[in-house]
Amino acid sequence: MLRKKINPLLLWSITFIALTLNYSPNISLVATAEQNQAPIIRPSNIIDNVSNKVKNQPNISPRELAAYANRLLAEKGFDYEFDVCEIIGLERLRRVAIPSTITYSYAMTQLVGGKITLRFTSRNPGAGACGECFSQIPILQVTQQEMVVMSEGKRYRLKRPADFSLDEAALVDETMKKVLRTWQLPYQTVPEGISADGTKLYLAIYEEQLNALVLELSEDGKAQFKARSDVNLQGEGERIENHPKEPGNDYLMYMRFNVGGKKYIIKYSAPCT
Repeated sequence: MLRKKINPLLLWSITFIALTLNYSPNISLVATAEQNQAPIIRPSNIIDNVSNKVKNQPNISPRELAAYANRLLAEKGFDYEFDVCEIIGLERLRRVAIPSTITYSYAMTQLVGGKITLRFTSRNPGAGACGECFSQIPILQVTQQEMVVMSEGKRYRLKRPADFSLDEAALVDETMKKVLRTWQLPYQTVPEGISADGTKLYLAIYEEQLNALVLELSEDGKAQFKARSDVNLQGEGERIENHPKEPGNDYLMYMRFNVGGKKYIIKYSAPCT
């Protein structure tokens, strides 16, 4: 996701008008009666559940907590923050006042064939630090091409539309030009580390009660919780200052990690500030 700084005052200078526009054949902000019957995809909020587990059971071990969190993840999915500004047509909506929550219907292509209309929500669209329109979607697996979405115990295996944008991290070679593998990031973050074989990426979980855990991402698009003590992180990575640039990405970063005698370089976009 390319990222530029946006004047936050611009994002709030919007006035309200009825949302009666359809921006593409796939998207509708005003649902028909049929679309209102479509499944609505709600956040799983499992981070809140895991945090409450720690509050109620403060002596739980990191491994036990990770096992509990992974059971919830398998049942409900982990909330990935997709940027859906292109889908809801934020540029057009900037002429009107945007409500705090938008519910939008989108026709998705199923991997087994055929279409299915799902309903999603975006809270405070356009209010992200770089103008993002985040939509929290519970995910079991996500790659650049596919996504497995959870809703009320049901799995939807879907082709991932290009406009369901996620931040991405990539393992690159020593020239920093060739991409060796990629990971889809559930939220804006700075990588915490990489596995000794270079296949798993580790992210911090931004909840004070969950410092003992990390989120492990696999190249196949699956995430799981791990006890921080079990993944043998080698400390903070080394930022690389002299690196290739990308037009339009003011937050592009490269970081080097030394693990098990090997050096790995990770390319990513730093969180907006």
